[in-house]
Amino acid sequence: MTPATMKAAVLTGFGGPEVIQIAQRPVPVLKANQMLIQNQAASVNSGDARIRSKTVPKGYKFIMSLVFGFNRPRTEILGTVFAGKVTRVGASVTKFNPGDLVFGSTELKMATHSEFVAIGEAAAITHCPDELTPAEAASLVFGGTTALYFIEKSDLKRGERILVNAAAGSVGIAVVQIASQMGAHVTAIASSANHDFLRENGAKSCIDYTVTNMENLTDKFDVIVDCLGTIPYAKHHHLLNKQGRFALVTGTLAEGLAAPFRSVFGMHKIVSGTSFATRASLEKIVKLATSGAIKPIIDATFTLDQIKDAHARIDKCHKRGNFIVKFRPRPK
Repeated sequence: MTPATMKAAVLTGFGGPEVIQIAQRPVPVLKANQMLIQNQAASVNSGDARIRSKTVPKGYKFIMSLVFGFNRPRTEILGTVFAGKVTRVGASVTKFNPGDLVFGSTELKMATHSEFVAIGEAAAITHCPDELTPAEAASLVFGGTTALYFIEKSDLKRGERILVNAAAGSVGIAVVQIASQMGAHVTAIASSANHDFLRENGAKSCIDYTVTNMENLTDKFDVIVDCLGTIPYAKHHHLLNKQGRFALVTGTLAEGLAAPFRSVFGMHKIVSGTSFATRASLEKIVKLATSGAIKPIIDATFTLDQIKDAHARIDKCHKRGNFIVKFRPRPK
């Protein structure tokens, strides 16, 4: 029997990790086209930390406030990624049944940092394969779907040279793995402590950003993927070959607005935009993972009660892959 209330990580304001409090909230009421998922795992990523702290690239703070609230949060429960078991289905649901193990993303609806989450049948959700645990499946969603979006938009080809900035993070490591499996030559930018880790995941060469001034680099690349916004195109376009492509995963509002014009009138194509998970992108991730082309990277796991610790570590900008919240089974 589904309980009336659930434990959730509630956003009480905007600021540091301390604004997140654990509280009881009503279990979502299902619509006819929705399913109720009992969470077993969820990810905590940079998007969650940015909403909580309003620490965003220049130009985006006002837009974020419009969406998520100026003084008080409009979205009480953060989190986009979930993995768990279907406990109930609405009257019109046909593709999923109670007992199915599923994973996916609620995207802008958020609310996955809680014991239960409601999601529509047509949303970004798919069955979790036997080869993946719920935690592993959850670890693939945010970085994997974002990496796929920018790799596909950049039209990366076998044999091309790709430079990945912030390569050890959840998006960066997914780009490294996928690009390597595609047959591209991957150069990863990260601290030296992560170089062995990146080579194990497919990088052919590594650059320590604490030692190398990227503006003075003479190497050339076909694709640059900037996952952190610290190697802007304006200062680093010389690193691209003719017909090179620059993937602006993270950048300022001005850079995003300029991207279409630079693509039309400049030397290089600038790939920008927001990647939203879909069932199709999740199914691509499943195929890559079950074939061994990519593997889940989990830096650390937390209980829901420890979620502040996950946010605090994200604020320090140093992690390998993903942070995962594992939910304890509810007493029967």
